[in-house]
Amino acid sequence: MKFIVSSKKVGLTGPRKPCDEAIEEEITPLDYRMVSTLEEAKKKVWYKDWMEDGANHREENGMVVCEKKQKSKEWVMVLNTLEELLDIQNKYGEILIMDSSPYKEVNKELKILGDKKAS
Repeated sequence: MKFIVSSKKVGLTGPRKPCDEAIEEEITPLDYRMVSTLEEAKKKVWYKDWMEDGANHREENGMVVCEKKQKSKEWVMVLNTLEELLDIQNKYGEILIMDSSPYKEVNKELKILGDKKAS
């Protein structure tokens, strides 16, 4: 499973690599709107820009959604087993698993909260 990975530590000169295992990847943000059909969306003031800035427009879970054309660079890691997840926790300390901002490729975030140093 792929996770967006972040750390509670923030770099002064921009986003810094949150852990040794993280790789920077361009992923596709999803743009959800609080209308239930594409027909209803056509009546909204944001419709034209939403159509131009996105692709694969569709109805999903009672809302409309599209995949943004502009990719977002995020730090990600792939963990396939509970053992791999526990190894990360043992290496870096406390972690938090949460829903991430909506992306096509990733829907979970792993935040490293612990203060353990990587060895």
